[in-house]
Amino acid sequence: MKEGTALTIIDAQRCFMPALEGQRLGVEGFGELPVEGGELIVPNLNNLTHEFRRRMLPVATTQDWHPEVTAHFADEPNYVDTWPKHGRADTPGAELHPELYVTYINNTIPHFKKGMEAATSPADDTSYTGALAVDLKTGTTLPEWLEQKQVTHVVLGGLALGDGKDNPLCVDSTALDLRRLGYEVTVVTDAVEAVLPENRQKCFTNLGAVGVRLATTNEVIGQLAEV
Repeated sequence: MKEGTALTIIDAQRCFMPALEGQRLGVEGFGELPVEGGELIVPNLNNLTHEFRRRMLPVATTQDWHPEVTAHFADEPNYVDTWPKHGRADTPGAELHPELYVTYINNTIPHFKKGMEAATSPADDTSYTGALAVDLKTGTTLPEWLEQKQVTHVVLGGLALGDGKDNPLCVDSTALDLRRLGYEVTVVTDAVEAVLPENRQKCFTNLGAVGVRLATTNEVIGQLAEV
């Protein structure tokens, strides 16, 4: 797995973590659109980041970076294609979880932003997939960066999972789109969480059916060592 492999952390942002986590840390921005158990993936994301960095393999993140007004948001969201306000550009909720290792090495890890366009309806909403995320410093998209780094295999963790097929969310949308672009993709099963807990296993089954690999943090780290 080692050569040509990159880690991408999807939307591990304050807005998707429970409000109690923000209270524990004394930090604003938590609980805007909380994913139950979202804070529990942080240690595994850090373990993955440390291992990739130790082996000098590329690491990147994505973040929702929404405008204030967009059809992605609704006053009465349906939690399928409309949502409470979250991850708005330059607000505390859009920042990464402060205990993520990647927040301390910002100068050497690109942070790709997505969802910046104001959708006029849910049908034209391009907010979900990291395949459309852009590094605002360089104008480079995530797939362009992967190509520059000669990456063929992308390991994904973060938030959040949909159902992996009909209603994918940020992690599974990214996995599906990168797979369509020809990348090998691994989703780290203990470094992701689903918006609806009942969709978690359904998502893994659907992703596996289209060739996305599934592995635990320890399995990924073990595979990196197989050189």
